Amino acid sequence: MPRWARWALGGAAVGLVLSVVKSGLPDPDEIWRAMTGLNAGWLAVAVLAQILSMGTFARLIRRLLMLGGAHLTVSRAVALTYARNAVSNSLPAGQVVGIAYATRQFARLGAAKPLIAATLVLSGVYSTAAFVVLGTVAVLGEPSIRPAAAGVLALVLVVVVALARFRPRGFAGWLDRRFPKVLEQIRAARHAVTMARRDRLMLAGLALANWLLDVACLAAVCAAAGVHIGPHTVLLGYVAAKAAAVLLLIPGGLGIAEIGLAATLISGGVTGGAAAAVVLLYRLISYWGVLVAGWAAWLLLLDGLRARLGAGGHWFWDAFVRWSMTLSPCAPYAYRDR
Repeated sequence: MPRWARWALGGAAVGLVLSVVKSGLPDPDEIWRAMTGLNAGWLAVAVLAQILSMGTFARLIRRLLMLGGAHLTVSRAVALTYARNAVSNSLPAGQVVGIAYATRQFARLGAAKPLIAATLVLSGVYSTAAFVVLGTVAVLGEPSIRPAAAGVLALVLVVVVALARFRPRGFAGWLDRRFPKVLEQIRAARHAVTMARRDRLMLAGLALANWLLDVACLAAVCAAAGVHIGPHTVLLGYVAAKAAAVLLLIPGGLGIAEIGLAATLISGGVTGGAAAAVVLLYRLISYWGVLVAGWAAWLLLLDGLRARLGAGGHWFWDAFVRWSMTLSPCAPYAYRDR
């Protein structure tokens, strides 16, 4: 996407939130009251939902690799998912760096290049398709934009069906010329991974569960802060925040995701202070918490560090055993056992 288009989208997002928050910034006292009156039980549910969301995506990656003949334990898949997420969401050109990191890690597991490409491509395809489904439900669930959204979706569906049914001449060649690398990767993915219908359904279910659990995290944060809004408003705010972050290509969607989510909550009737509290808590769990866990996983996946930690653990255990033996009542009489 051209730079001017990204700046235009960013300006539109800022204009949206300014038009919604007409009374100015939220009152700090209101934000503090919302933050101090949290429900600990719902907050724990939010953290658990985010952990399950990351674990679900890790299982999606693991399933794809196993379908191609590679072996990957659940624990290592989870660690790789957290580490890749940290690299992608905190470094410049993070998506590219994250793909390179995942490629290197999968290669160390013995996966061939076609299988690695297939895993990355298919995981992206399933995840994007699941997000499109959620976005469609969110848009159609909003009464104010439902007619226009239904018309646009119907038009897109007609075009897609027509292209799939009639396949106009030159269209396939145009795709090959316009997106050669993408189509090449998709073809390689089809040959590298053989899937039955059951496998496709499982992968689709895992991709959808990954997004739904993240939405559940946001809903639980709203409940913890005492914010009572409809499910469609939660879903719409979530989709708006994620879509804005992806379109603007900002690592982690910093700033843009917060603006989109806050604007949707406020337009749904939530006060500025409560909306700010929800945004802060949700991003603290879903972004910063996952980021810290991801860099910790990145460190643990370093072979040199693991070896040093293992040596340090053995040394500590030996020292602990020796110290425990010196405290044993039988230590002074150890010579009698010889």
